[in-house]
Amino acid sequence: MKRLFNIISKNSTTALILFLSEILISCYIVLILGRHFLIFGILIYLFDIIIIFFIANSKVNPAYKISWICSVILLPLVGGILYLTFGKRQTIKKFKRKFVNAKYSNYKFSKNFNDFSIENLNIESEYLQMIRWIYNVSKYPAYFKTKTQFLHSGVCYFENLIIDIKKAKKTIFMELFIISPGKMWGEIINVLIEKVNEGVDVRLIYDDFGTIASLPRNYEKYLNKVGIKCMVFNPIKPRFEAIMNNRDHRKMVVIDGKIAYTGGINFADEYINEIERFGFWQDCGVKLKGDAVFSFVILFLNMWNYLSGEFVNFEDFIPKEIDNKEDGVVLPFGDNPVNSYYLNDSIYLKIVTSAKKYVYIQTPYLIIDEKLTNSLMFAAQSGVSVVIVTPNIYDKFYVHALTRSSYERLIKAGVKIYEFTPGFIHSKVILADGIVGVLGTANFDFRSLYLHFECSVWMYKTKALKQIYEDFNVIVSKSKKVSLKECEKRNFFEKLLAFILKPFSSFL
Repeated sequence: MKRLFNIISKNSTTALILFLSEILISCYIVLILGRHFLIFGILIYLFDIIIIFFIANSKVNPAYKISWICSVILLPLVGGILYLTFGKRQTIKKFKRKFVNAKYSNYKFSKNFNDFSIENLNIESEYLQMIRWIYNVSKYPAYFKTKTQFLHSGVCYFENLIIDIKKAKKTIFMELFIISPGKMWGEIINVLIEKVNEGVDVRLIYDDFGTIASLPRNYEKYLNKVGIKCMVFNPIKPRFEAIMNNRDHRKMVVIDGKIAYTGGINFADEYINEIERFGFWQDCGVKLKGDAVFSFVILFLNMWNYLSGEFVNFEDFIPKEIDNKEDGVVLPFGDNPVNSYYLNDSIYLKIVTSAKKYVYIQTPYLIIDEKLTNSLMFAAQSGVSVVIVTPNIYDKFYVHALTRSSYERLIKAGVKIYEFTPGFIHSKVILADGIVGVLGTANFDFRSLYLHFECSVWMYKTKALKQIYEDFNVIVSKSKKVSLKECEKRNFFEKLLAFILKPFSSFL
């Protein structure tokens, strides 16, 4: 039953089931209603027209509107009902109110904790504006006294993480999208249990959809039993609610409020290449040590408060002493579907448009809207070197087809596209001019930019940015440059698949 439920839960399978159901329902209606079918058809037509006007006037990304309008047209009545259930970017009111209350309750702590003062930042005006905007719309502040370390692979991330977890004295907070039993999770959970026995407060949040095929049912009960406080985000249930479309895609570990890890790495063996799924798995992360870690404490406890229904006093988790070291400006931030703005999308766009020499991007998926596509093309046509690395070996064939469908326009504009030939690249990185960059959990696709809970680190002139630059050149050396000729000679069926899926790209 669980395996069947897992299959039904997948988006593509669900869409096929709904489409076939629509055909059967339509045939049944024709047989039953007979001569009254015309009246019923007119009513459905009017209903769909109203829904389409409603979609057109909604304050969401145009690509999202197109996807839903196409769905309403192809699936009369059912498409409209699905939009009313799942289509709104904002989550249900109860969810929104509860999460916002948890979030805003701690702003005074984040503001008082650090020495944030934009007037004292001696940086270029465009990046100063970026810091000011992020703080004004989201209340995530910038920090000076934080050391950064780029972790160039899953193995590097894992080795550093195990060492720091073993040194934990007070708290270990973890929030993940995927957990899968194996070497990586096995070693981590053994250390966590040891820490629980030492009196360390260990808490874990994981997304139910991300772990549905890997963890046993009611796994959270086992974790709570061994002393690891556990909450499951948005449990998958057989119900139609808008909230089911929003997932916790964050990956973060916070230790004693002094050290934080984030990036593309989940706790599964493919991330450390202990097992092979899609060739060599290339990923990366960043380690923070210092004041900026407190923003990750806030991010985690916000989510914990929402899921648990309790109120955890954030002030209790402010570390008394931190070994602060200057390393540029560090600004951790979170993005979520509750916000009325698109934080990751806006930051990516601003970094591209403010670049003067180069923009380097690593992403597993390149499914972006016209706004970001045009900004990349404009940058390349303005003399900026725009280089994007995507996987050569894909994890989802239909998503890869859409990713490749974006190549031709970008290459014609002067963007250089590389595919990582050893396997699958899962890193989510953008770097501009060696000065500013973002590393985190958000892909360059619609779900990450508009529907999921994500976390990232914005950095200005940090040590990690220099390390990212050096690593990027290594990644490119292992990748194959995609030519315009190759784009034009793509497989017919791949082109056809991308052509069909393009209107629905914001769903994938």
